[in-house]
Amino acid sequence: MGSSSSTTEIGRPTDRSRRVANVFQATLLFVLLSSGLPTLHPAQDALRGALDPLVDGVGLWQSQWELFAPEPDKVNVRVVGFVEFADGVTAGWRSPDWRSMSAAARFRHFRLAEFVDGIRLDSNRGAWPAFARWVAREVQHPDGGDAPPVRVTLWRYWVVIPEPESPLSKLSDPLPMQLQNEFHVQELTP
Repeated sequence: MGSSSSTTEIGRPTDRSRRVANVFQATLLFVLLSSGLPTLHPAQDALRGALDPLVDGVGLWQSQWELFAPEPDKVNVRVVGFVEFADGVTAGWRSPDWRSMSAAARFRHFRLAEFVDGIRLDSNRGAWPAFARWVAREVQHPDGGDAPPVRVTLWRYWVVIPEPESPLSKLSDPLPMQLQNEFHVQELTP
């Protein structure tokens, strides 16, 4: 009997399954590049708008790759959450500090850092209550007590990185952090 392209030995992919896998991989690569690369043509914005629901729905949203060009991110951000417990004790949560992390830790916490960079924006105000509740779940009572959290206060700090041609007096001096006091207070019900 002759063999067809749809039947094969056990464990070996058929020609059809290879084609399906190749089409899936090519489509995934196209979606990732279309949604992640900087805008090079006005049609790319329209395509990105059409793909956004799909990319968001399957968890592949990754923002634009603006690390180096054409418009690199010029703001370093830190978000801090203060959790007050029912017994009056306060504990804190801090966003990841890149300077103190190993390369492996940076890789592992990259999504959290990107999330924190976006959550602090006023345009994401609607997500602040859920973020505050998440911070409350992440922070343990410092004394090991069982008092529930009753309030979370979120603060945001940032520094704008100067243009490369702007000389700094000393490169070893840290840039001044700009503080915008608390940006959200969430009362929690136990």
